[in-house]
Amino acid sequence: MRRLRGWLMRIGGAAGLSHRDREIADELEGHLQLAVDDAVARGVAPEQARREALIGVGGVAQTVERYRDQRGLPWLDSLRQDLSYAVRTLIRNPGFAATAIVTIALGIGANSAIFSVVNAVLLRPLPFRGPDRLALIFTTVPPNGQLWDVSSYPDFADWRDQSRTFESMAAFAGRSMTLTIDGEAVLVQGKRVSVNMFDLLGVAPELGRGFRAGEEQPGASNLVVLSHGFWLRNFGGSRDVLGKTVRINNVLHTVIGVMPGEFHVDRGSAEQFYVPLAVDPDRRHQFLRVVGRLKPDVTFAQANGDLSAVAAVLAKTYADAGQSVASAPTEEHESSNKGGGVKVVPMNDGLTRTARFPLLVMLGVVGVVLIVACANVAGLLLARSAARERELAVRVALGAGRGRLVRQLLTESVLIAVCGGLLGLLVADWTARGLRDVLTAQFRVPGAEAAGVDLNVLLFTAAVAIATGIIFGLFPAWASSSPHVNDSLRDGSRSITSRRAPRLRNILVVCETALAFVLLAAAGAMLQTFLGLRATHPGFETRNVLALDLWLPPERFAELSTRVAFYDEALHRIQGLPGVRSAALVADLPLNGGSDGLGFHIVGRSDPAPNSAFSAGFNIASAGYFETLGIPVRVGRGFADTDRANALPVAIVNETAAHQFWQGESPIGHQIRLPERDNHETLLTVVGVCGDVRHSGLGRAPRPEIYVNSMQSTLDWSWLVLAIRTQGDAASFADTAKNTVRQVNPNVPIERIATLDAIVARSIAEPRIYAVLLGSFAALAVILAVIGLYGLIAYGVSQRTHEIGVRVALGAERAAIVRLVVGQGLKLAVIGAAIGVVGAIATARVWLALFEGTHTNSPLTIALVAVPMFVAAVSASYIPARRAASVDPVVALRAD
Repeated sequence: MRRLRGWLMRIGGAAGLSHRDREIADELEGHLQLAVDDAVARGVAPEQARREALIGVGGVAQTVERYRDQRGLPWLDSLRQDLSYAVRTLIRNPGFAATAIVTIALGIGANSAIFSVVNAVLLRPLPFRGPDRLALIFTTVPPNGQLWDVSSYPDFADWRDQSRTFESMAAFAGRSMTLTIDGEAVLVQGKRVSVNMFDLLGVAPELGRGFRAGEEQPGASNLVVLSHGFWLRNFGGSRDVLGKTVRINNVLHTVIGVMPGEFHVDRGSAEQFYVPLAVDPDRRHQFLRVVGRLKPDVTFAQANGDLSAVAAVLAKTYADAGQSVASAPTEEHESSNKGGGVKVVPMNDGLTRTARFPLLVMLGVVGVVLIVACANVAGLLLARSAARERELAVRVALGAGRGRLVRQLLTESVLIAVCGGLLGLLVADWTARGLRDVLTAQFRVPGAEAAGVDLNVLLFTAAVAIATGIIFGLFPAWASSSPHVNDSLRDGSRSITSRRAPRLRNILVVCETALAFVLLAAAGAMLQTFLGLRATHPGFETRNVLALDLWLPPERFAELSTRVAFYDEALHRIQGLPGVRSAALVADLPLNGGSDGLGFHIVGRSDPAPNSAFSAGFNIASAGYFETLGIPVRVGRGFADTDRANALPVAIVNETAAHQFWQGESPIGHQIRLPERDNHETLLTVVGVCGDVRHSGLGRAPRPEIYVNSMQSTLDWSWLVLAIRTQGDAASFADTAKNTVRQVNPNVPIERIATLDAIVARSIAEPRIYAVLLGSFAALAVILAVIGLYGLIAYGVSQRTHEIGVRVALGAERAAIVRLVVGQGLKLAVIGAAIGVVGAIATARVWLALFEGTHTNSPLTIALVAVPMFVAAVSASYIPARRAASVDPVVALRAD
């Protein structure tokens, strides 16, 4: 208690320090005056009397200092003094201060901007109860390379019933649904969820209630829970919404609840409403994502082991559940349990797994930029410390220890970093908003829309600023506070700092150059990848083609005749419009995101293995599709208008399929058999071979692909794309095409309208973004490295003015002086580039892992990257070199 009281008194004493100092000084002055008066009364002269009184007291300033140390917090007072002195020092050197602060601001701003995205996507906890105990459970089939797959309802039920490590489990599946508004069908995203989903997540509806047990059974009332945004947009936030109906998929659903704002089961989607997940007994039908809540004190490793044991039993029990037939455009597909397992991961990790690695890589890249900035400012501090040697030497001569000098210099560097951090927040806010817009527009990065400057980003920026100030300031401070710093007081001598600073700055510049070269090489590889992809021919002609993504509601288009009637009418009307050259329908437009597989048998040929089938890409197209997209038909014919339900079922294969499955033999006339579906077997006769198309990405080789005529397919295909080739600009035809389709049937929602050029550009958006980001950060690092090199050479020239003057006086030519100075800069650049080449090769695997098709750092790329580095090094050295060459030897020698 006494110690606490003492600390409180010290804190209170520190608060009114200047006032109390004046009181003590006044009191001491009063004592001194009394002593002087006594001495004068004894006959001592006034001057001698005051001297004796001062000797007796021991000095007013020293006494005040001792009382201050006993009464307040000395370290706090010293910090205040250091800060005050640092501010005055920086104000006296505005050029140095501005350069250092802006340099640090750029490095910290880039780091804070990327961290704001990392914070929003990876670190921000899910808005659910106990998010650290929520898990996503994936199906794995390692033999097939499936490590993050969806699950079937029976598998989910078995996991739920047999697990011993989970409190509860729930499942959900996304589904595009048609919502009828004002008589017009609109496609919206909904979620089918287990009736216990809201309870498992610990989020209650804002209005009404959630689902109850039994409401997922067939025959139960059609119920719906609305999202907060849907409620506001369509019901104006009215609290009378409960009990009203919404027509979803042409079926009336009763509203029983409204979820809170910003609630989403899946962070990667913007679901508008929730309906109960119906029981699906087909174990082959895999379409669910499973969520579980762990029991207290259960780890994810324990839960993974528990469910793996359950999955192993299921894999043996249901090994022959079925063969893969086809996958719909959603996550739904069919498979067996053979070789299957599970993977249990934290829910947030599972939702953000595809974004985690690229974001961490970008965070590492901007970390390198910050290191370059720190090295740059450290070099500036070393150069400045040489100019302050006499000041530091005087302070040492007056009794300042090395620790005191280091503390003062560190205070200055931390102050620079803090100012840079404050300015960097502005850079971070502007950059984060740009990143947020790009990521949400180009990619589905869960949570990226929340990126921005918040408390976590402020704390991160503060921590980085302080750490940065200590890191870049400690080394120069320690070097500048050498015990031999007072040697600079001797006339004509050079201190240890003056002799060591150039070597230290050389090392810093080499490190800056090496790191900048690594980033520049990475940016070069990404740029090479992007340019290579953009130059890759996709296998079809993209110019003047418009694509409309259509959704055919299954409840309205269940019959093939109904679908055919819509196809015929829509194509007839579109093809009759002025300016239209051709039009066609396709299930999966290349590079549009859809990709489906097909298992099939070739009649008269044995299967590749027992209980298996041939496998290829699968697509459904109408007559005129190959002409509309400009896909050449190499052999045979394309689809014709005569290919109807009552005609011979036909198929067209691409060149890769022809070579792979028929191996030099013409596939024309051969038949392929699709697996049975609803006790119906389909035989298709191959009538043509078309050119290869890069369907899944420009960086991926064409896959074997089989096309089936849309007028003959009996598959319940809901997604279709209407492709229209126009005579002029396709984008200007968008409104006309949309209105024409709606005139045919207003119950067919149009999900997306885009030109084929835009779709191809979107397919390479990821490498373009990486190339832009890496290029920007690499350019920033190079600029900082060049500034550091320029500062080093310019400072070296100023320090060697006498030497250069002597050289010129002895007959050295101006060109030789220029070569001498430029050669010094090039030497450092070459050393840094050589180290950078090693670093670029060592880190190449990181860039290769970003996305498929990335180019490695080839010798040509390295050479091309080295050119701007050397040009920048020559430019940074040439200006100081010209200044050195213009030195007047008479002036230089007289000044020395």
